[in-house]
Amino acid sequence: MIDREMLLTTISAIIYLLLVLGVLVLLRNKIEAMIDLFRSRYRLRPERGPNAPVFEGLDRLLKTTMRRPLSPTAFCVITIVLFFTVFIASAKTIAPTAAILTGAAFAGLPWLYLRMRLERLRRAGSFEGEKLVSAFLTAYLVSGGNIYETIERTLASCPHLKVTTSLLEALLLSLRTTADPERVRAATDAFAFGIDTSWASMLAYAIRTGALKGTDMTPAIEDILSQLREARALAEEGRLINGESFRMTTYLAPGLYIGSVFVAVFVMGMPPGRFLYNQFFTAQGFALLTTALFLFLLNRVLLETLTNRKLDF
Repeated sequence: MIDREMLLTTISAIIYLLLVLGVLVLLRNKIEAMIDLFRSRYRLRPERGPNAPVFEGLDRLLKTTMRRPLSPTAFCVITIVLFFTVFIASAKTIAPTAAILTGAAFAGLPWLYLRMRLERLRRAGSFEGEKLVSAFLTAYLVSGGNIYETIERTLASCPHLKVTTSLLEALLLSLRTTADPERVRAATDAFAFGIDTSWASMLAYAIRTGALKGTDMTPAIEDILSQLREARALAEEGRLINGESFRMTTYLAPGLYIGSVFVAVFVMGMPPGRFLYNQFFTAQGFALLTTALFLFLLNRVLLETLTNRKLDF
C-alpha cells in the first residue's frame, strides 16, 4: 500500500509544477514580447558580430542536436522548471542544501544528454568526411568554382550522408540570406562546430573564402581529401580498440539497478510502495539515485568523447 506521506508529497510536486506552468502560460505574451525585443536589439547591432548573443553556444548545440531545435530561452525555461520541480519535491525529505544540489543535478541532465548526442553526431559526421569532400571537390570543379552551386550539387549527390549534408544544407540556407562577412563566418563556424574536426574547419574556411572572395580553393580542397584518405587508413588499423568499458557503462549499470529492484521486490519481499518510498522520498535513497543517474550520464559523455574517436588528421 502506498504511504500517505509519499502520496501527499507527490501531489504537492505535481501542484507546484502545474502552478509554474500556469504562470508561464499566463505570461506567455509578455515573455514572447521580451524575447522579440531582445532579438531586435541584437539585430540592430551588426558591428558587434556573431558573438553578441549571450546564448550563441547553447543555440549551436540545440540546432546541431535537435531536428526541431528549441530556442535557448525555451531551453533555459525548461531547465529552470525542472530545477524547481525537483527542488520542491526533494526539499520535503532532505536538507535545503542537498535539495538545491539535487535540483541542479537534474536540471543539468538535458544538457548532458545533448552533449552526449552531439559527440555521437560528431563522430558519425567525421567518418562521412572523405565521401563528402570527394563529392564537394567534384562539384566544385564542375560548377567552375561557384560555392553555392557546389553545395547544391554536393547535397544532391550525397543524400546518404545524413550528418554532414544536414549541416551543409543549413550552411547553404545561411549563405543564401546574407553577404555580411561576419554572418558568413558565423555560418561556416556553425558547420565546423557540428563536426569539430580539423578537416571540417579547413573545409569551412575554404567555403568562406570562396563565398566572400571568389578565390580558387581547388588546391586546398584536394589537400583536405588527401589527408582524409591517409587518416582513414590509420583509423582502419586501429579498429581493435577494446570497447568493454563502453558496453559496461551502457548496459551493465542500468542492468544492475533493474536487478536490484527485482531482488528487493521479488526475493526480499519488499512491497513496491515501500521501495518507491525509500527510493524517492528518503534522503539516502533519493540522493543515491540522483548521484547514480548523474554519474551514469557523465560517464557516457566521457566515453563518447574518449573512446569513440573521430576520423581526423
